[in-house]
Amino acid sequence: MLTGHQPADALIDLLRREHVAYELIPHHHTETALAEASTLGLDPHQVAKTLILTTPFGFVRAVLPASDRLDLEKARQTLNTSEVELATEETLVGAYPEFELGAVPPMGGAYDRVLVDRRLFESTFIVLDAGTHDESVRLRTGDLLSVAEAEVGDLALE
Repeated sequence: MLTGHQPADALIDLLRREHVAYELIPHHHTETALAEASTLGLDPHQVAKTLILTTPFGFVRAVLPASDRLDLEKARQTLNTSEVELATEETLVGAYPEFELGAVPPMGGAYDRVLVDRRLFESTFIVLDAGTHDESVRLRTGDLLSVAEAEVGDLALE
């Protein structure tokens, strides 16, 4: 169904409503956060990836540096439940209609609990998917935390 909206609209609308300064960065199509970092010429620790977790209480967005891997056991401890898994693409089809599959940002669209890995705060600014595979958004890391109403934790494999 064509709505006339672009995938980045839900995120950009949220950032504008919250008066958050941001930079929208168009780039070549990328499928991973590591490829996004490479395309933009950035250190992978400055680019965030959002992984969607399934839990007994709904989806949770886990946000980590592009170069890091999620430690599911740490996510389970943080969420205080053993029932945490990475969502499959089949599960996510239609779950976030305002965004392209595989490019869901940490906020915007449906409200989800958001966990942000502490390593992202090593940088003042962070780059993340804007809801599409060919646009990113750069904003202050602290703004990500406040707008997403995120919790900070240790989520990455050591």
